[in-house]
Amino acid sequence: MYITYTPEETGQAQRWTFDPTKIRASEAEIIEKRYGQNWDAWQAAVQSGNMRARRVLLWHLLKREHLSLRWEDTPDFLAGEVLVEHSVAELQAIRDRVAKANLPDDQREQIFTALDAEITDAMAKAEARDEEPEGKAPSKSAASATP
Repeated sequence: MYITYTPEETGQAQRWTFDPTKIRASEAEIIEKRYGQNWDAWQAAVQSGNMRARRVLLWHLLKREHLSLRWEDTPDFLAGEVLVEHSVAELQAIRDRVAKANLPDDQREQIFTALDAEITDAMAKAEARDEEPEGKAPSKSAASATP
């Protein structure tokens, strides 16, 4: 997952790669305490756009660089200043889980369409940043195939 914080007043972006599986239990407990819910709820909230969850994430990331940063000093960011994006590999993993889920075919196809668009967009962004995209976009036949 990529987190980008671009304060409007400076326009200078800070970008982090965040992997929730690479967080120590002690850090996760601090995040849970600050957010007020368990680790899984916090992760889901970050991905669904919950502002408190994203503020906790920004605090966590900034605190790694500024060890003395207090919660109260976390920037009061504008909603559009913190961007959460998935890598191509993460999106493909989500797509794989959807393929295995017990869903009606029409709902699965709608989700595949949205995910395939996100995968294509993530690949284009990775190329624009001169990064090697993690994985590749599914073929059109794979996008319309049902399990």
